[in-house]
Amino acid sequence: MIGPRPVHLALLALPLVLSATQAAPPITALAVNADGSILAIGRPRSLELFRPGSKEPPQPHPLPLPKVTHLAFESTGQRLWVAGGTPGESGLVLALDLPSLAEARRIPIDHDLVQAVAPSPDNRWIAWTDGADLHVESLVPAAPSSHRLLRGHSARVLGMAWSPDSSLLTSVASDRAVKVWTATQSTPLRTFSQHTEAPNGIAFQPGAPVPTCATGGDDRTVRVWQPGIGRMVRIVRNHDAAILALAYAPDGRQIYTADAAGQVRRIDAGSDEVLGSWRASEDWIHSLAVHPRHEWIATGDAAGVLRLWTSQGTAIPLPH
Repeated sequence: MIGPRPVHLALLALPLVLSATQAAPPITALAVNADGSILAIGRPRSLELFRPGSKEPPQPHPLPLPKVTHLAFESTGQRLWVAGGTPGESGLVLALDLPSLAEARRIPIDHDLVQAVAPSPDNRWIAWTDGADLHVESLVPAAPSSHRLLRGHSARVLGMAWSPDSSLLTSVASDRAVKVWTATQSTPLRTFSQHTEAPNGIAFQPGAPVPTCATGGDDRTVRVWQPGIGRMVRIVRNHDAAILALAYAPDGRQIYTADAAGQVRRIDAGSDEVLGSWRASEDWIHSLAVHPRHEWIATGDAAGVLRLWTSQGTAIPLPH
C-alpha cells in the first residue's frame, strides 16, 4: 500500500481571488484543468472560470441549464464538458471550447437531467448519464462502435469516473451499487453492493500500480476498491454526515471528502486513518476540487460560496 507522506506547500505568495455574496446561487459543480490554471465553477444557469493569480473576479457565462450537475475538463485542456438539466424533464451535455467557451457539441436528453459527464483520460471516449443508464461514445472520428448504451443500474446514476489508463469506467447510483464497465462492452464487468445507502462521489487514485478508486456516500463511509480485480480494499468511517464529494490528492496519498455538515476530511489513502478535518462551511458542500500540484483544495457549497484551503485546512483569503 502507498503510505502517507508530508506535503509541503508554498501558498503565501499566491494572489488568489474570489468570493461570493450571501445571495449567490449555490455552487453545484467544480473542476480544475490539468495545469491548475483554471477552476471552473458551476451554478444554476451559469458557468464561471476562475483563474488563480488574476485580480479580477470571473464573469458568469450563461448556460441553458436550470441545474448544472457536473463539469469535466479534457486532459488536453482544450475543451470543458458541462452536464445538467431539469430533474425528471430534460437534460443536456455541452462541450465548450476554451478559452472562448464557444459551444462545440450539444447532446440533448429528453426525459431526465444528465447527472455526470466524463471524458476519458486518453481523450478517446466521452461518457454521460441518462437516468439509470450510461452512454459511451467515441471521440475519435470514424471509429467503429462509436456509441454504446450501458444498462445495469436500477436507479439514477449519480457519478462516474475513468481509471487513469482509460481501461475502466466505474459508476455509482441511487441503487447503492458500484458498477465496473469498459468502453467497448454494454454490460458491467462486475458489481459491488457493500454500500448500505447511495454513494454520491467516486474518484480514481493517481499513480496506483493497480487501478484503485474510492467512493463516498449517504452511509457516511468511504470505501476503497480495486475494480479491475473485484476487491474492496477497506472502509473508512468516522464521518458525521452524508459524503457528497471526494477527490484524491495528486500524489494519490490522501483522499479529501466533503459532507452535508460542511466538514472536509483528509484521509490517509493507504489506511483508514483520518489525518485531519475542518469546518469548511455552515451548509452542504456539494463540490470539491484539488489543484493538480496540491497548491489548494477548493470547496463550493449550497450557499454559493467558493473557498480555497491548504491541505491542513487553513483558509486562503479571497478578495471580494
